[in-house]
Amino acid sequence: MLSDRLDQLISTLDIKKGDFAEKINFTQAYISMILSGKKENPSDRFYESLKREFNVNPTWLKLGEGEMFLIEDKGLTPLERELIEKYNLLALSDRKIINEIVDSLLIRNQSSQSPKS
Repeated sequence: MLSDRLDQLISTLDIKKGDFAEKINFTQAYISMILSGKKENPSDRFYESLKREFNVNPTWLKLGEGEMFLIEDKGLTPLERELIEKYNLLALSDRKIINEIVDSLLIRNQSSQSPKS
């Protein structure tokens, strides 16, 4: 059901409903109507906003088919695709931790490649 999938999405994103609504430029009342099942057919703009802002797969949200998030395949290796798929399943708070780890690794790699005086 759409309301269940939207609830799952908000939970996966680890975001408050009000912040979620604001991020996609909809009112919290509109989101609440969808979550309660009172609005069964959200606008196309709703789906497009979710796709643009969070890379949500509209087909998954509408019908429950496919993955929650879209993956753009721009010559990615199977390992890169797998990493992106797993990353997309993480809560937003966990994604922030992963980003911090990657930033630390990049800084470490840059300093180890700097020429020594």
